[in-house]
Amino acid sequence: MDSTAFKEFSQTDLNPLWSRLLAELGKLQADFINGEDVLLPLCRVLAEFSQSQAVLIFPKDRFDSEDMPACTTCWCRDPVRYLTLWKEAKEWPFMNQEPTVHRWQSFVIWPAKRVNIQIFFHSASEEWLSFLLSSNETLSEIIMGMLAQQSGEERESVRARVTSTIDTEMFQSIVSNSEDLILVASRSPFGVPSIMYSNAAATSVSHYPRSQLIGKPITMLFESGLEGDEENQLLQAINCRTDFDGELVCTTANNEEALLHMHLVALEETSGHGSLFALVGRDITEQKQLQHIMARTQKMQAMGQLVGGIAHDFNNILGVLKGNLELLELKITEEKLLRYLKNAFKACQRGTDLTRRLLQFSRQEQFSAHHCQVNEVIGGMEELLGKSLTTQIKLKTEVNKDIADIYVDRGDLEDALLNLVLNAKDAMGGEGDILIKTDITYLSGLLPGITGSPQVEEGQYVTVSVTDSGCGIPAHLLEKIFEPFFTTKDKSKGTGLGLSMVYGFVKRSKGYMSVMKSDEQGTEFCLWFPVTKQAIVEEIKKDERIKVPVVASKLKVLIVDDEVELLNVLKDYCELLGMEVESCNDPLEVRRRYSSGLGDIKLLITDVLMPGGINGYELAKELSADAELSVLLISGFIGDIGINKNEDMPYRVLHKPFDLEGLVDSLEQVGIEFTCASE
Repeated sequence: MDSTAFKEFSQTDLNPLWSRLLAELGKLQADFINGEDVLLPLCRVLAEFSQSQAVLIFPKDRFDSEDMPACTTCWCRDPVRYLTLWKEAKEWPFMNQEPTVHRWQSFVIWPAKRVNIQIFFHSASEEWLSFLLSSNETLSEIIMGMLAQQSGEERESVRARVTSTIDTEMFQSIVSNSEDLILVASRSPFGVPSIMYSNAAATSVSHYPRSQLIGKPITMLFESGLEGDEENQLLQAINCRTDFDGELVCTTANNEEALLHMHLVALEETSGHGSLFALVGRDITEQKQLQHIMARTQKMQAMGQLVGGIAHDFNNILGVLKGNLELLELKITEEKLLRYLKNAFKACQRGTDLTRRLLQFSRQEQFSAHHCQVNEVIGGMEELLGKSLTTQIKLKTEVNKDIADIYVDRGDLEDALLNLVLNAKDAMGGEGDILIKTDITYLSGLLPGITGSPQVEEGQYVTVSVTDSGCGIPAHLLEKIFEPFFTTKDKSKGTGLGLSMVYGFVKRSKGYMSVMKSDEQGTEFCLWFPVTKQAIVEEIKKDERIKVPVVASKLKVLIVDDEVELLNVLKDYCELLGMEVESCNDPLEVRRRYSSGLGDIKLLITDVLMPGGINGYELAKELSADAELSVLLISGFIGDIGINKNEDMPYRVLHKPFDLEGLVDSLEQVGIEFTCASE
């Protein structure tokens, strides 16, 4: 080759990449002069610098071959890609056109202009295409001389002498660079199959050095996966020399487990080594984990929707019961009847607490959230928590004094902490240590813990952890502990809603929940809440009032609810409060009736979820668009009404079931003024 080509090339670009390429080509030129076959090494060099998945060098006049010609030189990273590479390349339609460097489908094609040589680069980088376009002539002078001579009689002579070596190198190149675990094993009639060859990926997956794999039985890696039907299928395939395709568990050197999708391929009979077979496996552990997390998330969402719908209907029933009982209480004075009413109220309250927990699991958004300090909440609950425990339990707290505020429903946070502490007490059998700890941390990537690892929203989080010294949670139960009504306790000791309520509250607060550890030393639950911006202090002034106040001035209210019984309760409440009432149980009828204006109506009280194609939120927006109207939404379950964020809700929401005092309190917050009723 003309030495001036190297000189010209060295002056074309000062990029270090080209300098390194020039050095590699210089080494190949020296080997070529010494009579060595440089085609496969050239393929490797070109693949490295082009970042290609495969490189093909072949004579143009053999392009019409059905199968890859024997004179083709190929280097390929992936053995699976190698099987289809020639079929893909053969579809190139520009063989008879003027040769020029170009990209076609997944290939960059470099057709030589003056020699019978074609070079295909599979999945090469854009930088390589640009380089070939700008340096084609110079690079051809360097490379094509070697290719032209070795593609003729001299090349055939050399290839005839080293065919076996090249085939071996190609096989080693393909297998060694594969990302899949590849094992070649032998099985003689007198022994267990033993490993004869392993590639680098086998070491990467199993963590065993190659020296510790060669000669060992395959059961060293797959013993835990050779059980039941899978064992029968795999061993039967080995014995019968048939193919096997399935999932096996690989036990690694550090006693961890990796799930592999394995292919067993029987190779040719070899009298010296017994029957040979190859095991090719791809690590699908992370993929399975992601599928499991997704399935679990979808399951919890479906449960949330189901539970929310049930709670919504139950809340309407409770609202009717509670409202009528309260109205009845206002009418009677007999002591015995009042005692009956008191017992009925207790039953209603139990139902209210149950639905509240259900909704804490199912609600996707919270409409009673405020900025709060976790340390203050814990400090205010220490006395209550202490009274909830036995004298044999020691409660300790470790708080980081520099943590920021979080944006949550304070009552829900208190309930969550109480539930976690009571669960810890039960896990320890009433004796041991409980530690509540707060801190601030930065989360990114996957959530830590042993109950799934979902992707987290990157940022700063306040953490609250509750650790007990109990016996831990059995591994097979960890995936069920957040499900509603799941409990290992006797029915008289729990409903199974504690952890599901906490899970729902944390999710609703844009946070995360996980079990950090659970063993014979105890269990640690951890909650993460995103740090909020500077707290906004909200103060609501409440005037003292007697039991049944009345509106300070004349007021007309429109009440809308599809539950007729609850609508009647609301009418009676508002009439007791001195309002003039109009009511309707059909939101579409309300839209039609008041399409031309509301008249003297100044207050709207409406349920949120109603049939008919329009919800209370949409109805309120329509009616208040052209009128000055105070709005109070009532709901047992907000559901999907087109609002994704708490701050987007413009109206006050009163959750069912409620009493007269709760109604008055909410009306005051939307601007309705009351005065004490005359005795």
